[in-house]
Amino acid sequence: MRHTGIERVQDSVHGLMEFEGMETSIVEVLRAEELQRLRRIRQTGLVHLVYPGAEHSRLVHSIGAAHVAIRFARRLQEATSAFLAPFLRPKQEAVRDLALAALCHDLGHGPLSHTWESEVVGADFDRAKWAKALGLGGEPMPPRQQWHELVGQGLLAWPDGQLNRLLERAEEGASTRIRKLLLNEYYLPYLPRLLSGDVDCDRCDFILRDAHQSGVSHGRYDLKWLISTTTVGTRENQLVVGFDKRKAPSILEQFLTSRRALYETVYYHKTVRSAQGMVGLLLRRLKQVTKDNGWILKDQTFFAPYQKAIEGSPLEPHEVLQLDDYGLWGLIQHLSTKTPIDPTLADLARRIIARDLFKVVPCEDQENVRKFIEDAENQVRMQEVVSKFCPGDPKYYIHVDHAPFQMLSTDLGEQSYFVDLGQKNRPAEPIHDHPLFRSYSVKSEETVRLYVPRETVDKIKTMIEH
Repeated sequence: MRHTGIERVQDSVHGLMEFEGMETSIVEVLRAEELQRLRRIRQTGLVHLVYPGAEHSRLVHSIGAAHVAIRFARRLQEATSAFLAPFLRPKQEAVRDLALAALCHDLGHGPLSHTWESEVVGADFDRAKWAKALGLGGEPMPPRQQWHELVGQGLLAWPDGQLNRLLERAEEGASTRIRKLLLNEYYLPYLPRLLSGDVDCDRCDFILRDAHQSGVSHGRYDLKWLISTTTVGTRENQLVVGFDKRKAPSILEQFLTSRRALYETVYYHKTVRSAQGMVGLLLRRLKQVTKDNGWILKDQTFFAPYQKAIEGSPLEPHEVLQLDDYGLWGLIQHLSTKTPIDPTLADLARRIIARDLFKVVPCEDQENVRKFIEDAENQVRMQEVVSKFCPGDPKYYIHVDHAPFQMLSTDLGEQSYFVDLGQKNRPAEPIHDHPLFRSYSVKSEETVRLYVPRETVDKIKTMIEH
């Protein structure tokens, strides 16, 4: 298909985003229902319960990531012009492919994203069964592939889907190339790192966007300067994307500390984590009740895909399209009326809807909290206290939250690099080997919080201290 002209999208973070020539495919495919579903899923899950402005969707973030991808790719076109042979440089087709892959990188996320994935699907989900249901049965499965990544691949490959048809109409084989980029199998082997790494298009957009929408000031960094330091170097005879060793350290430090600040103050805010934990407890209880007594909303056919997933069955692509935040909130609303069937479910649902959230038990000594939680006898004592203030099973009224954070990945597939432009072969070294960043790759100490109903906080705090 011939692409002409310019498509423009006004954005609250990046200003006027312009897509030219082949890049206009970004705007053309937005009408696909697979992408429009992301409009109905919040980018930051339950953060809006604490930061009311954080109502933005995964779709607007995905468009922003596509815009950032184009800026990175154009920079690489300049940076590689005198270093790489023409066939190894990113041509306009590669720029377009990278942008489309960035647009689709969150395609498979479920409602409330990580909470749904961890509680309903689980880390040990049957990949083979899900792959078959999604139409990927005959394909090799990458190791450690997460559920939302597998679902995204299924939606891209779905021959009856609007997204696949629009991509193929733009150029035959486009959907396959985008899938390969997301699987780190692209013909330009250095390009996929811009989609999944310590510094990638996803993080570059969400740090700025989530800070802006939340109203916090510390998630800021100079994106233009960061992109200007991007280049290509060599590592063990392979081409890798990296950053100018001389110019980039200060901006990368700014980028990484901005990300850390967002985690500490926004994503890991104690009230946000309470809400996430309570939704997790509700979904866990719903799975147990469904297993024991069957689905309790038999008269509500709208929730059929949710029922199927909660019962442990994989979904087909057309069923995935019905999963979004609106549907899950509707499910929670319906559960709040089912007191005669299951008082625990109904009460948890009511609390979540009313924002009557569990409170963290204040304790400065993390080691004390860990020891207390790990003791089986203390678990029994806590449940005895909580049972006086809840209408159902007390184990669903105690939430232990683990909030780990790591500045830099030690995974070879996600590492970012500094490139020495002063040497002919442009050697690259992992960022965490640089003196300024050596401590950044060490796993930060995990924060552990204990959440209980507000009426029991003082009693359980006393139990921990004594």
